[in-house]
Amino acid sequence: METQTTRRMTAAKQEIRLHEWTAQVEAQQTSGMTVQQWCTENGINPKTYYYRLRKVREQYVDSAPSIVPVTLPQQSSDIRIEKNGLQISLPADISPEALISLVRELC
Repeated sequence: METQTTRRMTAAKQEIRLHEWTAQVEAQQTSGMTVQQWCTENGINPKTYYYRLRKVREQYVDSAPSIVPVTLPQQSSDIRIEKNGLQISLPADISPEALISLVRELC
């Protein structure tokens, strides 16, 4: 039966391995070399590299938050059109059709 200490050691080993693989993936991607070239230079089988890449990606997907907060830009309270010294202020919720008609008349 696996003890708590054994489970913690296994988890720590996996975390260290993923950290090392992440560093390898980053090194390859910033090297400017193809995967094949980088693997040859670093003595890693390309299949091994792609396996590690997949595991690193899976780790990031599993650890990514499922809900990402989004901040929307604050909209202006009105639309202002200026032409030949004439200024027109319109509500921001004006229909697209009304805005298009107005712009056509002004132009």
